[in-house]
Amino acid sequence: MWTSDRRAAARRACPPGSAGRRRALAACAALLATACASVAPPRTPAASAPPEGPREWSGRFSVTARSDTGEGQLDAAAGRFVLASVPQPAGRALDLTLVSPFGQTLASGRRAPDGASTLSLADGRTFAAGTLDGLVEQALGWALPVERLPDWLDDRFERVVARDAEGRVVEARDSGWHIERAPRRWALERPRPGGTLRVVLLLDP
Repeated sequence: MWTSDRRAAARRACPPGSAGRRRALAACAALLATACASVAPPRTPAASAPPEGPREWSGRFSVTARSDTGEGQLDAAAGRFVLASVPQPAGRALDLTLVSPFGQTLASGRRAPDGASTLSLADGRTFAAGTLDGLVEQALGWALPVERLPDWLDDRFERVVARDAEGRVVEARDSGWHIERAPRRWALERPRPGGTLRVVLLLDP
């Protein structure tokens, strides 16, 4: 649309009865084109990228606690795990299921996008706290780096120690854990009071 100033300018450029009518008409046409081009069409907002969908990892786990005093193995556990990262309106939630070697559910837990976590055991007890890692250790007596695993599986570590000849991370450190990785096999260690905790994860293909 034209403003009153643009209409006045067009009239001055194209006066009726002018001797140079053809030149004036050409100037008027140029003015019309300039005025129309200055009114930009409305922009269509760019479509946002779709959110990342659910992701899931599964496999076998074994946990061993060793003593620094030479008394050997203090505690052990083994079974299967399923870890899922699920998109939510406020972020992503983490769902964890631990199953015994005999197929019985040992524990199931969830960390909400705001970090609030719950864990339920097979005997009906339910725990709630600020981190899912802390709940696993509180309820089962041994730790799993549940909340950091999705980043590790995507090659995001606090510190990379070594890579193989093809550039893949084979050793790293993160959140107090020492991580050694081979294809589909992860060996994790961290100190614990009076000893060392070792977790081995064998990922499903």
